Amino acid sequence: MPEQKNKALFKQLRGQSALLFSGFAMSQAMSFGRNAIVGHWLSRGDFGIAATLTLMLQLIETLSDVGVDRMIVQARDGDDPRMLSSAHTTMILRGMLTSVALFVVAGPMTSFFRVEDALPAFQMVALVPLIKGFLHLDTRRFQRRLQSGPQMMVEVVPQALTLALVVPFLTLSPGYSAIVWLSFSQAIFAVAVSHAMSERPYRASLNPDFLLRLLRFGWPIWLSAFPLVAVFQGDRIIIGRVFGMEALASYTAAFMMTMVPGAVAAKIGHALMLPLLSERKNDHKGFMQSFTMMADLTVVVACMYLFAFASVGGEILPIAFGPNYHDLGLIVGWLAVMWSLRMVQAVPGMGLMALGDTRPLLVAGFIRGLGLFGAITSVYLGLGILGVVASGAVAEFASLLYVSWRMSRDRKGAAAILLSRVIFLVPVALGGFVLSVALSAQTTFAMSMFIGALGTMMIGLCVGLGMPASRGLLLDFYRHVVAKPETLTPAQQE
Repeated sequence: MPEQKNKALFKQLRGQSALLFSGFAMSQAMSFGRNAIVGHWLSRGDFGIAATLTLMLQLIETLSDVGVDRMIVQARDGDDPRMLSSAHTTMILRGMLTSVALFVVAGPMTSFFRVEDALPAFQMVALVPLIKGFLHLDTRRFQRRLQSGPQMMVEVVPQALTLALVVPFLTLSPGYSAIVWLSFSQAIFAVAVSHAMSERPYRASLNPDFLLRLLRFGWPIWLSAFPLVAVFQGDRIIIGRVFGMEALASYTAAFMMTMVPGAVAAKIGHALMLPLLSERKNDHKGFMQSFTMMADLTVVVACMYLFAFASVGGEILPIAFGPNYHDLGLIVGWLAVMWSLRMVQAVPGMGLMALGDTRPLLVAGFIRGLGLFGAITSVYLGLGILGVVASGAVAEFASLLYVSWRMSRDRKGAAAILLSRVIFLVPVALGGFVLSVALSAQTTFAMSMFIGALGTMMIGLCVGLGMPASRGLLLDFYRHVVAKPETLTPAQQE
């Protein structure tokens, strides 16, 4: 019976994983394509200012996140209309507050980065969070039943429409101000599609009980965003201030490229892990089976991602963003280390969230925040941008250790399961960096890509076969997809 349940779960995961991967991959690919076009079109200085505009939006949005959408997925009564309407009220208030905050900090931000001429653009972009505050969250309710199609439409359609507007906007407004109009467009499209894909009518209400529950669930997530900003945005703030807009442009290009697959993997993981683990949170054995399977699959993906970017990421960057972005291979590699650790941390993070315990995420955020001190020290010691990136990766690893330990307090053995898989990242990273050095010695771009792709596939196969749950999935894939079922004996088909 448990074996049949696992097979049914694997089948469900295959279908949802394919949908989520295609959706998130398309969304991130279009976002990356938009940024690549902007990077090719603008000078490094203007691209640095555009990156600063995006940085400010991301900074305020991260600092205002209270996990409303995740509570709809996690809560036992997430289907209750009062929960949804209270979540909408919270989103509207969040949008209003963040817009005001963005407008207020626009002046100090432009002065800090010494780009005072860009003040009108910084003030205009403050309207974006207000627009996004009216998103319809009914698509999140579908995710409780692992129905991700509507949310995928909200992810993909606005990105596609905005991508189509990149060249027209850059032609009409040839400079960093085009980013403002693109941000407006994406926010409006996202709100429109979220309403179009929703089943229930849009309602916003002030229900004290549900609002208090949302706040209790979300306040650790909100507070954890502050140190998270210190790591993921603080590095860019330091680089922009100390090394200037052109250095910030180079770092941002490397960051954007490594972020795309990392963000795809993280979003897929969140969309699958939280509902599955929430469903089994009262079944210890079932919960741990799901946790183990997710740990195995996440580490396989993280290893493949890390090897690919550590080995050939530096050669892909100039192709994506233009000839101004050469000789950044080590920075790309260290960013990949940081993102791979971030992927793996999603497993215990979603486990804790499924159990309703979000406070450890706050502590983990502060541990990550310590990476900012390492970054400042690196700059002081003359280690440059590479030292800033390495400091973030070290802080991410420390945070992973803490979250794994904290997960073991709620589910014994979780840390041992996770950390025994994480060790695979070490030889994979070393192999990727060594291959990068070898490929840089008079190897053509096409040959480098071929060797890098072949190596990445081999890494995925070897790591996947090295862990029980992923090995079972690989064998299941072989039996039902690669091998023709009619050629198998009844025993093999079982």
